Amino acid sequence: MTMICERCYAPIGEGESLVRLAHIDQAHQDGSVDWVYAYVHLTACVTPRPAAHERPDTGEWDAARGIRGLRR
Repeated sequence: MTMICERCYAPIGEGESLVRLAHIDQAHQDGSVDWVYAYVHLTACVTPRPAAHERPDTGEWDAARGIRGLRR
């Protein structure tokens, strides 16, 4: 089974430390419960690298984009 981290959406490999979270999916009339499990890396998730064709987001406003507020 492939486990996907709920924070970074990267696969969790064999032998990696993880936390398994259990959520109640459905409760039945007889008192039994169905569980859904989610997984998270125990250590900090690695920031994914942008694809080679994507420009890095520097976080600064670029006036050359030409987006302005509308005046009425």
